[in-house]
Amino acid sequence: MTEPELRAGVAREIISPPKGIYLVGYGDRTKGNVGVHDDLTATALVLEAGTQCLALVACDLLCLNEFVVDRIRRALAGTAEVLVACSHTHAGPIAYADQHSRPSRRAYIDYLATSIARAVRRAATDTVPVRLSWGETESDIAVNRRERQPDGTFNIGVNPAGPVDRSVKVLRLHTAEGAPLATVVNLACHGTVLGPENRQVSADWIGAMRAPVEAALGGLLLFVQGATGDLNPVRNCLRLSESPWEAVRALGARVAEPVIAACNAGLTPLEGVPLRLLRREVWLPLEAPVTELQPPRTYRREMLRYAGLPRFLSLVVDPLLNQRYPWRSRIEARDGVWQVPLRINAVRIGELGLVAFGAETFSEIGMAIKVAAPTAQVMFAGVSDGCIGYLPTDQVHAEGGPEVDMFPFFYRHPGRMAEGNAQLAGEAAGQALRALWGA
Repeated sequence: MTEPELRAGVAREIISPPKGIYLVGYGDRTKGNVGVHDDLTATALVLEAGTQCLALVACDLLCLNEFVVDRIRRALAGTAEVLVACSHTHAGPIAYADQHSRPSRRAYIDYLATSIARAVRRAATDTVPVRLSWGETESDIAVNRRERQPDGTFNIGVNPAGPVDRSVKVLRLHTAEGAPLATVVNLACHGTVLGPENRQVSADWIGAMRAPVEAALGGLLLFVQGATGDLNPVRNCLRLSESPWEAVRALGARVAEPVIAACNAGLTPLEGVPLRLLRREVWLPLEAPVTELQPPRTYRREMLRYAGLPRFLSLVVDPLLNQRYPWRSRIEARDGVWQVPLRINAVRIGELGLVAFGAETFSEIGMAIKVAAPTAQVMFAGVSDGCIGYLPTDQVHAEGGPEVDMFPFFYRHPGRMAEGNAQLAGEAAGQALRALWGA
């Protein structure tokens, strides 16, 4: 049976928040944003092959709560299966709101969900036959950030000897006539050049990379963040002399240049069908036994300890989280412990494989999944279709540090991630990829 041809369409919407909405990614911001330095975007790539229709949406956001993702999916039911990949900029807005949120924040979430859905619909209404090509290059902008302290503990800093995934994956889409349609760029590096002092909305180095690539190559660029849980931009760790905005431009250019060079040197043609998607939900245990009907509010005590505040202030924790990092997590009692669901998406686009985790995944996990994949052309995406926090390796779990010992409590989890979760997630991803390739 002959495979149907691959068709594609692209569209972009602006998703910048209004002035005053809190930026997210740091715990010590006490005021909302003061305006937009560079617009945030949602860029949709819709792929069609026969009855299959998949939309990959690249958003300039830290991460998107799974309940907002579900809202977008419902709005697009019958149009396309949607996968939302976030760039992980720390100069983007809080992307969740509930009944405790201010009306302005709820209104922004309405605007955000509507804008993402509109980008997909626009892309889906103007698809054309396409040809794919693939290439790989490298970037040196990331450094491992898990720094061992004099007392043997770990904190966020710089670890030049630590693991780093320097690979840059590039997928190009051209029309049948050869006109550029889209470029998908995948690499791993936190969007944290600007730091917590910044209160201007920005796509960080990702936006500074996107503009010159689009100018040089044509079409729209979609950035897919990789397994960046333990990787920061070099500028953060080396404290270069440039101003933050100069550093944003410099690091963006250091990614744009090899991407443009690789494309100009010629990419390898890639088969684009079949088009398939598998979704998995893997429940990951926490270090929190079930002793009552509801998850205990352990996070209150842990966050006060982290801030060096007395325990009698526990009642202020939730109001502060509602303001700084409101997040609704699904937590269920399973096998005697509290567990959280990791969303895993596996995509096959002809010879290309894509695995997406709804977590800030550590680089070694992403690299291992790519190495074990049944195809040589593979991308790994973190913080996609939701986020349950950090997914560390077992070694990092044993070493501890803020990603293991503290950050889970910002998601109001009743305990740390349990040991062995990286293996559970990796096995599920491998099984999904092998199923897509019929192995």
